[in-house]
Amino acid sequence: MSDRYPKNTMTRNSKPPDLELYLKGVPFHLHIETLAKKSAKLTTLLECNKIDELRWILKDIDVDPTTFFLVVSFCYGYNIHLSSENIISVLCTAYLLEMNDDHSSSNLLNKAVTFLEQRVLISWNETVKSLAVCSDKILDKVDDVGLTEVFLDSLLEKALKDPRLLEDLITLPLRLYEPLIQECSKHSVTTDNLVASVCIYAKRWVFEKDSGDESVSRSKRQVLEAVERLLSHQRGAVSSRFLFKSLKESMFLDASSDCRKGFEDRISKQLDMATSKDLMMLLPNKVGAYDINLLKTLLKSFYSNYNVSDVSRFVSVARMLEEFLLDAAASDAGLSVETFKALGEITVAASCDVLRYSDGTYRAIDVFLERRDRDLTETEKMEVCRVLDCKKLSPEACEHASKNEKLPFRIVLQVLFFAQKQIQAKVARDMKSVEEKDDDDDDIEDMNKKLLRLDIESDYREIENLECVVHHCSKKKEEKKISVWREVKRKFGCMTSLTVDACNCHIKKRKKTYHHHY
Repeated sequence: MSDRYPKNTMTRNSKPPDLELYLKGVPFHLHIETLAKKSAKLTTLLECNKIDELRWILKDIDVDPTTFFLVVSFCYGYNIHLSSENIISVLCTAYLLEMNDDHSSSNLLNKAVTFLEQRVLISWNETVKSLAVCSDKILDKVDDVGLTEVFLDSLLEKALKDPRLLEDLITLPLRLYEPLIQECSKHSVTTDNLVASVCIYAKRWVFEKDSGDESVSRSKRQVLEAVERLLSHQRGAVSSRFLFKSLKESMFLDASSDCRKGFEDRISKQLDMATSKDLMMLLPNKVGAYDINLLKTLLKSFYSNYNVSDVSRFVSVARMLEEFLLDAAASDAGLSVETFKALGEITVAASCDVLRYSDGTYRAIDVFLERRDRDLTETEKMEVCRVLDCKKLSPEACEHASKNEKLPFRIVLQVLFFAQKQIQAKVARDMKSVEEKDDDDDDIEDMNKKLLRLDIESDYREIENLECVVHHCSKKKEEKKISVWREVKRKFGCMTSLTVDACNCHIKKRKKTYHHHY
C-alpha cells in the first residue's frame, strides 16, 4: 500500500487481502467480500467469478487513486470527507459500482447525492468548482447518470439572476460551457454579458494556452470553433481587436472554413471601426509574407455591406489603410517591392474619390524608400512610386516631395509640375474672389449714386427720414449698406409687404455664393 494511504485500512479485516489492483501506478490490496457488502456490482462479479473485470470497469471511467481510496475507505467503515472537488468523481464511481441503498442501507451513492444537492448545487462557485476538475470520461458518466441537465439548470437559474457570473466560467469544460451560453442567449441575458464571457473563455483556452502538442492544438481548435458559434453577429458587439486575433488564430490552427468565414464576416461589417494595429495582427511571423487575397476579401465584403450614403465609413477605412501601409513599411525590413506595391494599390483604390489628399500613401513610400534605399535600383524605386498620385498631394506634401532626394527624378518632376498647377489654380481662385468682392462694392456705389439722383417729390417727412437713415448708417458701414438698400427697395416699390430680413436675403445669398466659389 502506498504511504499516501492509511496503513490501518485492512485492520478491520483479519483475513489477508485477496484482491490486488493498480490505479495509475498506485497499488491497492483489498478484501473482495468487504467491498461486495457495499457494492452490488462486485457481488455480481464475485458470484460470476469475474472479479478481474473490476479493474477494467474502473479504468473505463478513469477513476483516480484518491477517489478510489475514498470509496474503499467507506467500504471499510471509515468516515470520508466529501468536497466540491471530489463529489462528482465519487458519485460516478459509487453509481458504477452500484453502491445504492437497495443493496446496503445508508450507502455511498445516497450520501453523495445528498451532498451534491445540499452543498454544491445551491452555490454557483461550488458547482463551477466541482465541474472544473472532471475528466472527459467522468463527464461521460455524468451524462449517463443524467446529471448534466441538473448542473446546467442550476447554473442557468443563477446566471439569469446575475449575468455577470458568466465571466467566472473560464474553468468550465467546453462541453458544458457551450450549451450553457446557448441557453443563456435564448433568455434575457444581454449580448454584452455573453460576449464578455466568451471572450474571457477564449483568452484562457485559446490565446494563453501553449500549443505544445497536437492534442493541445486540437483542443484549442475546438474551443475557437465553439467561440465563433457563440459570438454575436451584431455590428460592434465584439471588439475588432478580438476578431482579428481570432481570425489569425483560426488560420494558424487550421480551423474549419465556417469558423474562419464567421470571423471574416464580423470583421467586414465593422472594418471602419478597426485600426491599423488590428490589421497588422493578420501579418504572419514570416518576414515579408502578406496575405493580399485576405485583405481584398475583407474589403470586398465591407464595401458590399454599405452604399454611397455611408461615406464616413469609407473615409475611415481609407485612412486606416494608409496608416496600415505606413506601419507595414516601417515594421518589416523584408517587405518586398511587389508586396508593398500590391498593398499600395489597395490603399489607393480605397481612398479614390474618398480622400482629398493622398499624403498618407506618400509618407508610406517615403518610409519604405528610407529603409530600403540602398538595396533598390532606380527601376524598383519607380515601381514603388507608381502607386502615388501626384495630383492628390497637399501643398505641404508637394513641398516635401520636391526636395526628397530618395524619390526618382521623374517623380520629382511630376510633383513640381502638379505643384505648379495647384499654385495656378489657387491664384485663379483668389483673383476670382477679389473680382467678386469688387463687383459687390461697385453695385453698392452705383445704387448710392442712383439714390442721390432720384427726383424726390415726396413730403418733407420722407426726406427727413431718408436723411436720418443715411446719417445713422455713416457711423456703421454694414448698417449703412442695409439701410440704403432698404430705401432703394422702397422707392422701387419693393418694400410694400416685406420685412427687414426679407430685404437682406439678396445680400446673404450673394455671400453664400461667394463662399462656395472660393
